[in-house]
Amino acid sequence: MCWYSADHAANVSQAEAGQRLGIRKVHGRNWAVSESDLHKQSPAPVCLIDKTTVLFRFSELQKPALDMEAVFRMRTDPKDDVVLYSDGREIAFESLPENLVFDVLVVPGKEELSAPLKPDHRPTTLAEPSSRLESQLARVF
Repeated sequence: MCWYSADHAANVSQAEAGQRLGIRKVHGRNWAVSESDLHKQSPAPVCLIDKTTVLFRFSELQKPALDMEAVFRMRTDPKDDVVLYSDGREIAFESLPENLVFDVLVVPGKEELSAPLKPDHRPTTLAEPSSRLESQLARVF
């Protein structure tokens, strides 16, 4: 997908954490495209960089019938793209079903932007400077 689309598409964007993408067959190859481009005549490819974590959202008609987390890998020799599932299976990107929707969870190098998408994420709460507020109120009264 990334190897081929980088050579054959005029406008290639980079995947961002939180983005929902889908798989679309273009020029006989699987491309990742934005979900809104899935049914457009000329979709723009979205490139996943090596080690991007995604969550595949399989429909009832696709197998397996549950969501699966995977890591996208760009192999260099030979040039091909694969996904590594958490159970250890490696699947060629080309063999994934067309119209499969997936969410980008973590983009390497941008982990801080991906944190809210992780299931174990706890929002950071800022402590209010109550002592300073109290001392200012004390001065006023």
